[in-house]
Amino acid sequence: MIVHVAEDFGIHLTAVDVVTGGVDRAAQNFLGRTETATYAIKWSAGGSAAGLVVPGALADRGLRAVAAPVRTRDGRLCSERDGRRLSVTPWVGDRNGLDGGLDEAQWREFGALLAATHALPVTPELAAVLPVAGHDRELAATRATEALLHASPPADAIAAETRNLWMDNTEHIAAAVDRVESLASAVTPSTVCHTDPHLGNVLAAPGRMWLIDWDDAALSTPEHDLMFVLGGAYGDEHIGDRERDWFFEGYGPVTVDPRRLAYWRASRGLVDVAFLAGEAYTPGDHGDTWRARAVRLLAANLGPAGLLARAMD
Repeated sequence: MIVHVAEDFGIHLTAVDVVTGGVDRAAQNFLGRTETATYAIKWSAGGSAAGLVVPGALADRGLRAVAAPVRTRDGRLCSERDGRRLSVTPWVGDRNGLDGGLDEAQWREFGALLAATHALPVTPELAAVLPVAGHDRELAATRATEALLHASPPADAIAAETRNLWMDNTEHIAAAVDRVESLASAVTPSTVCHTDPHLGNVLAAPGRMWLIDWDDAALSTPEHDLMFVLGGAYGDEHIGDRERDWFFEGYGPVTVDPRRLAYWRASRGLVDVAFLAGEAYTPGDHGDTWRARAVRLLAANLGPAGLLARAMD
């Protein structure tokens, strides 16, 4: 990795550490150091180039709450190594937003950043790389997990708990699938969105915040992003009425379409429960510590405060 970064970006690292703990299985993350600076290095086969183009466009407009990608020696946003995108950004923040939430100024800046994202013009450069958000992947993941849980008996207690949770909520999950399919015609993706701006993708430092991990940026509708501050989403234990007020003071006036909000809540809720159940059910692929945590998160996602329940309101 040290050689690749030097050859492609002209940055001469003195040390590289592997960064663990993310849920993106298509990417490897590293912390790279020089004598004077620290960088986040991502080697990814997932997402799209939009994950670099969008924050680059926002940084060009003076938005300080994004980390602008470092250009390669020949001016590109990333290089290609072994069929994967290699990208470098400055290392930012010293605290994850899930660890204590954000303060008033940080919430306002968060709102202003998403407003600026939603106001980005869809230039030819963006149109060329931005996928159009939808629900095909979410429904496919739901079907695949359903098939997995029926394909073989549970291998251990964690798998048994996972299967029981899923089976107890079969009607709940089927209703969410129906909700997604019935609301799809009300959704016309035309707005640049992050699509995953939960507090786990926010880094904070005194007087600052940054939104990271733009790999799933897509054309969508504002509700796709706003649902993460409106309740039922990952990290919402740190989001109450006061925090929402601060966020929308930064974001500005908005009319949330309840049909689009329900659509994105249901589609995101489905892919979350499918991912969690699939990982918890399969011993050997993931450590038991993560599998046990995945079961707890699955129960929360299927509970009355989760996205699926809120999508049915």
